[in-house]
Amino acid sequence: MTDIEMDPVQSPIAMEKSEAAQHNEAIITDADHEEPCEYSVFSMALRTYLTYFLGFAMILSTLTATIYFPLIPILSTQLRVSIQAINLTVTVYAIAQALSPALFASLADSFGRRPVLLGLVTLYAVPSLGLALNRTSYPALLALRALQSIGGSSIPSISYGIVADVAPVAERGSMLGPMLSTCNGISAVGPVVGGAVALSTGGVRWVFLALFIVAALCVMLVGFTLPETARTVVGNGSVPAVGTCRTWWSVLRKKRPQREDGHDESHPSKEKRSWRVTNTFAAFRIILYRDAVAVLWMVASSYSVYYTFQVAIPVIFDKIYKYNELEIGLVLLPGLAGMTIGGIIAGKLVDRNYAITARNHNVDPREKNAKLRIDFPIEAARYRNCFIFILIEVLLVIGYGWAVYFRLHPAAPIVLQFFICGTSTLLSHTASALLVDIFPEMSSTAYASGQIMRCGLSAASAAVIQPLINAVGYGWYFTMFSLFIGTTGGASVLTSRLKGMKWRQKRVSQRDP
Repeated sequence: MTDIEMDPVQSPIAMEKSEAAQHNEAIITDADHEEPCEYSVFSMALRTYLTYFLGFAMILSTLTATIYFPLIPILSTQLRVSIQAINLTVTVYAIAQALSPALFASLADSFGRRPVLLGLVTLYAVPSLGLALNRTSYPALLALRALQSIGGSSIPSISYGIVADVAPVAERGSMLGPMLSTCNGISAVGPVVGGAVALSTGGVRWVFLALFIVAALCVMLVGFTLPETARTVVGNGSVPAVGTCRTWWSVLRKKRPQREDGHDESHPSKEKRSWRVTNTFAAFRIILYRDAVAVLWMVASSYSVYYTFQVAIPVIFDKIYKYNELEIGLVLLPGLAGMTIGGIIAGKLVDRNYAITARNHNVDPREKNAKLRIDFPIEAARYRNCFIFILIEVLLVIGYGWAVYFRLHPAAPIVLQFFICGTSTLLSHTASALLVDIFPEMSSTAYASGQIMRCGLSAASAAVIQPLINAVGYGWYFTMFSLFIGTTGGASVLTSRLKGMKWRQKRVSQRDP
């Protein structure tokens, strides 16, 4: 299926048309006029609002993880349990973070983004309040952190789905870049603020209360302002939402949705999908597709660079540079700032690379009414000039390892980690955008599969980092790690560029013969 259809009225008509022929031709002409359906009717102003609102809502996933680390010693003392017991809550959180998006992303793809997102932020708010009130119970901490993770971890996948709903392929970078940068920018100050609040109050109550307040604000914003965008529910936005998919504001105004006869059933942009329990495993099934696994590896490997540094930096600056807890928290900020800037650059490059590739293949990059063409090399478009950034990332990580090994001035590794986190974020976001592109009918589920892969690889990386550093030292560890990520990441990009479109076409043809 392509975006540009050939005019069906091509043969010359030598004789005078009969009345029946004229009628048939009129039907064809009408169909031609209706074919170029606008991709989305949502206004640019609403898209801008969604960009920054979703970036804010996503902090319920990222901030919840980063703000917790400075609280571990205080929680151990308050609950009278070991540090290892508190670390177990981190493990439980990570497991829920990897698995919960598979369920909720598939629900959002089938039933709509709005009711699922509203349920998730509400689910997040309740355990956040419970954590603020909990003073002595370790089992309560364990259970409430798991619920908090279930509520927050699926929000990024649904946010990616909303972007895919309202923005055509050529313009997604203009939403993804600012959205992710908003999230990363706010989350960057999480560890410092969390540690400072806990230190000044002597406990963790106000940290969790702050998370509850943020969640309650998100509940109100989702309830009153977030429109339903799922194409399975409202098509390109022209099909009126009903039931729980309506905003509270429209319900309070008692404004009934106006429908044209049959419009909601026949709109060409509306793609109905039923949901079954087996849909929960859709994110895991995506991992088995050849075109997807190459992209997923790039998502996971580039993210693991950032995660590895988040694990290594506290140990490095404690043991080698003798920094205290507050100074270590401040040292983490340049890396998180790099993530923010990397997200902005990624968003701009995604759109720019698409436009250049589209022009090279005689496709109008300004075309806003089209879905991704099955014969368009989106893999080459997204990964244009990607090898340069992979090489830069490899050299930066190697340089970081040897800078630490030779105990250079701390400014050297701090500056390097800014560029490392920025580059790895750029690569991860680019691959994530491609992942959503090649699964347009289940964009949230596709992003959830990426989350499963990156959590798994990052957990493995965190598990082996210290034993390997003890065995070979910082210089050789980061050299080996960098070469592994660089060669495998480069191979996945090359595979996607050479084979990705062919595998994608075969997958789509087998599903829809």
